[in-house]
Amino acid sequence: MKFSVAPLPDWAEVDGDDLIQVARHHRIPAGGNDVLIVPDGRPGWMRCPGSIDVLLDALDGTDVADLTTWSGFAEIADTVRALYDNGLLFIGGRTGLRSVPTPRRADAQEPPTALLLKLTGACDMACSYCYDYDAQRWPGRMDSDVARRLIKECLQPGRRLMLMFHGGEPLLRFAQIRELVDFSNRTAAEVGASVDFTIQTNGLHFSEPVVDFLRTHRFSVGVSLDGPREIHDRDRVDHGGRGTFDRIAENFRLFPDFMRQEVGYISVVGTTADADQLHAAWRFFQELGVLTWKLLPADAEGRATGRPETAQFRKVFVEFLADRLEAVLAGELERPYLTNLVQLIEPFLSLERPNMCMKMPCGASGDLLVLDAVGSVRACDSSNHPAFQLLTRDAVLPQPGRTLLPLVATAAGGIQEVQEVAKVEEGPASADSLITRSRASTSARAFRARERWLLSEAPCASCPWLHQCAGTCPARAMINNGSLFSIDDLECATRLALFPRILADVSLPGSRLRQYHDQAKQRAGAALAAAAAPPR
Repeated sequence: MKFSVAPLPDWAEVDGDDLIQVARHHRIPAGGNDVLIVPDGRPGWMRCPGSIDVLLDALDGTDVADLTTWSGFAEIADTVRALYDNGLLFIGGRTGLRSVPTPRRADAQEPPTALLLKLTGACDMACSYCYDYDAQRWPGRMDSDVARRLIKECLQPGRRLMLMFHGGEPLLRFAQIRELVDFSNRTAAEVGASVDFTIQTNGLHFSEPVVDFLRTHRFSVGVSLDGPREIHDRDRVDHGGRGTFDRIAENFRLFPDFMRQEVGYISVVGTTADADQLHAAWRFFQELGVLTWKLLPADAEGRATGRPETAQFRKVFVEFLADRLEAVLAGELERPYLTNLVQLIEPFLSLERPNMCMKMPCGASGDLLVLDAVGSVRACDSSNHPAFQLLTRDAVLPQPGRTLLPLVATAAGGIQEVQEVAKVEEGPASADSLITRSRASTSARAFRARERWLLSEAPCASCPWLHQCAGTCPARAMINNGSLFSIDDLECATRLALFPRILADVSLPGSRLRQYHDQAKQRAGAALAAAAAPPR
């Protein structure tokens, strides 16, 4: 759901008979006598003195003529305008913060802003919590013809695409990366589009040619590194069970500037992690002198199946982020910038949401499409659950003349096939675009249904933070609860704990969190972009 601002026009242009109504809203104490007012169902907010109640009561139910002819109007005119622009007042049934309708037809929607290519299912690490590992997918190798087709569909005139390389380990397919980057740059130049590149790698395959290539093409580079040797080697091992820390650490000797100034780091923590481990990892990256660091909980899929999160783990995780937030508020603005915090601050600063995971709804199947190593198109890479499959391999690369049943229907608790038929007359794929067919699939419609559920039936519908939170990640909800139509407990707990503190600060002049966010974006934008991507 997108929003735009239509500011209140000059009062002379407003009909005097228009009725003024106060929008439904939430009031959150902000320290002292101030209160934060958040409109229900919209992403705006205002910080006001507690005395705003008197004004709101006076405004509700009056009309424009009575307001503008009141002797004290000049003193409150700017406040009334701000309330309108932030979605907190309706005048004549309209408010300044308005939703932008999304085209219903899949072929009328804008192309994705991000395309993730899972080049291979193989990896030369065997991390104990790898969410992505599957014996059947492991031998998969992505088809370059299909990748080029999807890239071409995404690169429309005037549009910008983030092309994300992932695996398995994508640098095992470095020649394929080179080929697809060259193709993407040529295509973008031909049609008047732009393309950026990002890659998430295990860090075992950096060499001078690889690093030169990544720098030449301005890649955002993410590396998986869990902390110091004793933490990293506990889970990130090779297929012989040997730790991999020393092999990654060697890169800091060979490419010191690249590893410290251009790479974003992601650490995954299992459910047995305690506060000491998280703080030890933080100190490690701080002493290492890197730009950004992101902390991710291990998902109970792949090799981690059967290891669900515990209430104690969630408590430790939330308390660690809260500690780091308080440290920033106390003036610790130095790097590494904690990507988790930057992402949580961002929704309060703009209606534009560059992070597809913090949009309402999330970007799965809309802003993001995934072509996986076995040839199917998926809504997101954060879960391998069948609910995230939009087109099967046979639907993407069918045999000529075959009639297929490519679509998967997602119910609240299960999966079933539905009778939606794609008839392929000739050639390697149907005449319809892969993007259109993916978005028209029953699975894609389930993601849109989740948005309606969040707005009307879910507990989130009455939460003041819905449009900053986006209802938590559907992948984590599916993994942990078995249903798209559920809320992820860890993300919900994190946001309920941190959002009031964040808004209380960003609503003030000289906000430390605004400074932290802006500084991180300016000094570490590319590294943040790599670590902010959906893949684990």
